[in-house]
Amino acid sequence: MSANGSDHKTNLQESAKRHMWLHFSRMAAYAGHDMPTITRGEGPYVYDEKGKRYLDGLAGLFVSQIGHGRAEVAEAAARQARELAYFPLWSYAHPQAIDLAERLSGMAPGDLNRVFFTTGGSEAVEAAWKMAKQYFKLTGEHGRYKVLSRDIAYHGTTMGALAVTGLSAIKGPFEPMLQGGVRVPNTNFYRAPSFVADDVNAFGV
Repeated sequence: MSANGSDHKTNLQESAKRHMWLHFSRMAAYAGHDMPTITRGEGPYVYDEKGKRYLDGLAGLFVSQIGHGRAEVAEAAARQARELAYFPLWSYAHPQAIDLAERLSGMAPGDLNRVFFTTGGSEAVEAAWKMAKQYFKLTGEHGRYKVLSRDIAYHGTTMGALAVTGLSAIKGPFEPMLQGGVRVPNTNFYRAPSFVADDVNAFGV
C-alpha cells in the first residue's frame, strides 16, 4: 500500500471512531482495534478495506437480495434521480409509485388492492399496528389493540416494533415498552413440552 493509501486508511479509521455510532455494537471494542469497514460488493459478496471477502448472508439487512454491484440497478437509480430524486407520498402521487403499487396489488391475495409505502421494515410494522388500532377505534372496538407475535422473533428497532419483538436482550434498555405486545410460543416441534407420538401434523393442529 502506498503512503497516501496508508494515510487515507488511518484517516478513515480515526474519523470512523470519532464520528460513527454503529448499530448493535459495543463501541469500546474498537478502542484498540480497527473498525471493520466494507468498501465494495459484488454479487452476493462484500469486501473489506483489506480485500477480505465475506458472504453477505443478511443481504444488507434484507434489502439487497439481488446482490451488489448490479450495473443495471445503478443505471436505473441514476435515471430516476435525474428526473425526481425523492418526493413524499403525502397528498401527492408520482408515476413510479403508481406503477409499483399496481404491480404489487396484482400480486396480493384476494381483494387487496392498495399499497401503503414505507421506508423500511420497522416503519412497516409501526404503520400496520397504527392502521389496525385506528380501524378498531373507528368501528367502536376500542379494546382491540394487542399484537400477537412469536417469542424469539425480530420485528424492528423503533419503539412500537420493539414492543412486539420477542428478543428481550435488545428491549431491556428501552423499557417500559408500549402496551399491547403479546408473545406466543414459537412453533418449534422439538421444543414442544408435549406432543402426540412425534406427530408433526398433530402438533400443528
